[in-house]
Amino acid sequence: MPSTRALIHAPWSASKVSAALRCPRLFHFRYVEKLREPDVMPEARIGKAVHAALEAALQGTATAEAAAVARAALTDEAEQRRFDALATGVDPFLARIGRFRRGRRIQRQLVEYSLAVREDLSATQFYAGDAYYRGVLDTGYLYDEDNLAIVDHKTGVRMAPAIMRDQLEGYLVLAASAFRQVRRFWLGIHWVAERAVEWAEPVDATQVTNRLIPTVLDNIEAAALAVDDGPRTNPGPWCDRCSYRTHCPASHQQRWEPVYDEYEDED
Repeated sequence: MPSTRALIHAPWSASKVSAALRCPRLFHFRYVEKLREPDVMPEARIGKAVHAALEAALQGTATAEAAAVARAALTDEAEQRRFDALATGVDPFLARIGRFRRGRRIQRQLVEYSLAVREDLSATQFYAGDAYYRGVLDTGYLYDEDNLAIVDHKTGVRMAPAIMRDQLEGYLVLAASAFRQVRRFWLGIHWVAERAVEWAEPVDATQVTNRLIPTVLDNIEAAALAVDDGPRTNPGPWCDRCSYRTHCPASHQQRWEPVYDEYEDED
């Protein structure tokens, strides 16, 4: 059973767990005080726009129209240019998905599909009061009766899949609870900038039960313990990319100005 401290901060998600483990003060800014992000990073805005374009295109909107609507949310010209470069990857991804669909018996397409489980890991609604852990699948396909392929879009620089393991494995736990008939799960990362999809080895339902569920629950408990003492700051390399750095005293302390030797010009 979950601890009281874990239940207090429910519902959890992969990003919420990550925030707690990375920096408890960030967690409190975002999830306890619920402060609006004062300084959203350009990468976040661009990523959100690309996700919106992919979502609309997968649901049948013409690619050009989907890209134009998503691009309109960006007002900075530099961000628009970066979006334009990434948006050229939408059509190649649709072509790849088309080939995938033609080779399999697709029962259902899932786009921006929200999932949630209670503390006993039974499925519930995303915004339900009893939701304990939840997440949103970028793209998924139920096919051949008992298979589920999940694809997560990434608009940043390509990284080792292990870095995103907790997020992706959390999706499997959620999906296994929602789709009990699925016996095999496939995880893919769509690297938008490289127009590539990287697939992991398939995971069966037994592995989800025996390995992934305990790992996800242990991570939640570790996150709850990390924030149990309040908004403690954990400075690190992520500080420069934190949306709350203007609010954070540790960020202010880490700022520096170049120091000039007052005698350096006296030669």
